[in-house]
Amino acid sequence: MQLQKQITDFIYGTNRVRRKYEAKYPGETVLAADACKGTRVKGDGEIKRGANWVVSKRAVLILTNKNIVCGDWLIKLDDIEKATLVLFDSFWGAGQVLQIKTKEQLHFQFGMQRNLAWDSQNVLPLTVETGKLKYSWFSIMVRVLAIAYLLYLFFR
Repeated sequence: MQLQKQITDFIYGTNRVRRKYEAKYPGETVLAADACKGTRVKGDGEIKRGANWVVSKRAVLILTNKNIVCGDWLIKLDDIEKATLVLFDSFWGAGQVLQIKTKEQLHFQFGMQRNLAWDSQNVLPLTVETGKLKYSWFSIMVRVLAIAYLLYLFFR
């Protein structure tokens, strides 16, 4: 297991949340649990860094034989129309984004560290893709302003 995932899972208390969930719902089998950032998006939007990730839900994403749970969000597997797991590499290590489209046309994205448990599970039909994270204008502007400020401090 990669170091970034271990650190992130420790910060989020992933194992504790998983054990608590398993005790509360003994009829469900937890297949994967990961620290994540989750966000609702409009349509089948592409994955990109942006303001929606700044204010995203931070919680443990749990996949069971019946549901996907992220904090107070509960998505029944039977309600999922499409699920895509996008794998990517970044400066911080390997990651993945789970994109969910429900039959009610709700769209979710869950960003997390790479976890092979998602590949080995068989209750959620996944399309697995390799992709790259794109930058939104918001993300680009934040980076430009941060670099400008650092240059200002350096040459002051």
